[in-house]
Amino acid sequence: MQLHPPISMTSIVAMHETHHKDKERILRCLRNGPRTCKEVADALKLSYLRTNHLIVDLAKQGLVYAHHCTLNATGSPINVWALPSSKTTPPLHSAIG
Repeated sequence: MQLHPPISMTSIVAMHETHHKDKERILRCLRNGPRTCKEVADALKLSYLRTNHLIVDLAKQGLVYAHHCTLNATGSPINVWALPSSKTTPPLHSAIG
């Protein structure tokens, strides 16, 4: 069995910074109005799975919410994500930490 080399602290910091920047990009994208995960992923050139993971994290933090549901081509429900009221939304840099 082949072992993988340990991940360096520099790599961990870089992954965290990318994670943070992608969350900021998603929030900026949603400022233009509610969108599905696929619409956000396509607009930002991110994978659907990564975008979905980040949106779920943002929802857990209360920074986005499922505005409403719609149906996809096969009839399955999908969330349309949006930002909460601007009166309660904190600045990006302080909210994502």
